[in-house]
Amino acid sequence: MFDYHIHPNYSIDAEGEVDEFCQVALDIGLKEIAFTTHMDTDRVAEDCYVNVRGKRVDVGSSFWFEDYESTIRTAGDHYKDLGLQVILGVEVDCYPGVQDALPDKFYSTDFDLIIGSVHLIDHIAISANGRANEAFRKFSVEELGERYYTILIDSMDLEIFDILAHIDLYRRFGEIFYGNKIHEIWKPHLEGLSKKMLSKNVGFEVNTSPLRKGMQQPMPEERIIKALRRAGIDTVTVGSDAHFPADIGKGIKTALDMIKESGFEGLSVYRRRKATFVPWSDLTDEKEN
Repeated sequence: MFDYHIHPNYSIDAEGEVDEFCQVALDIGLKEIAFTTHMDTDRVAEDCYVNVRGKRVDVGSSFWFEDYESTIRTAGDHYKDLGLQVILGVEVDCYPGVQDALPDKFYSTDFDLIIGSVHLIDHIAISANGRANEAFRKFSVEELGERYYTILIDSMDLEIFDILAHIDLYRRFGEIFYGNKIHEIWKPHLEGLSKKMLSKNVGFEVNTSPLRKGMQQPMPEERIIKALRRAGIDTVTVGSDAHFPADIGKGIKTALDMIKESGFEGLSVYRRRKATFVPWSDLTDEKEN
């Protein structure tokens, strides 16, 4: 099966070489993986770095793009003969003004998949323990929803994203701060979100990382998955958001069952940013993970 959201140690919060991730993917029977290292460019948030061969490098450097692309493509050539498809992706953090902060090399890099995600509200990481509450204290739960989904929806106008990642990420720490109300803030924004996704040909992922963190639902939770399907969205991928090799594939089977039960007829795979639909009948099961 597939895992379309993996962070090798180019991401400053990840550990493990590309080869280590690929070996684990082979061991558990995955057929296709996407490396999607973080591209954080908000200079106010001060997370705009990547790791290259043990050194911290500014995300704007062309050097890291070349090294990253070469490493992933070399792994793709090697592991394809072993039965594992490795594709080149990146996860871009969305915030107002991101289009002006993206490095020039971004536009000339031949990605297979570009993921868009929202981690920051007012330059504060709502997905980071200890930092999220700083943002939450500024807003009512309704205001948080308005801010978050406005950024997410507006980002699609840039027309550089193929997939939206963990589209209810605010749940990670928001439930502790706001209580159960956090599970309702997507509803007023579903129509605008789904219409923009359809008009811009953008899909979404089911992200299984919450299942490793003690949460009961992936991101988005099942109600949102079903609502997006009812709204006409049919492009979906699945990813573990692994930051360590041992996390690859975790929760994927649970997510696949949820996607299927929500009415999706299969998954989408990407090559050179073009989606190809793969029906369930053509997907083979991975080893239990």
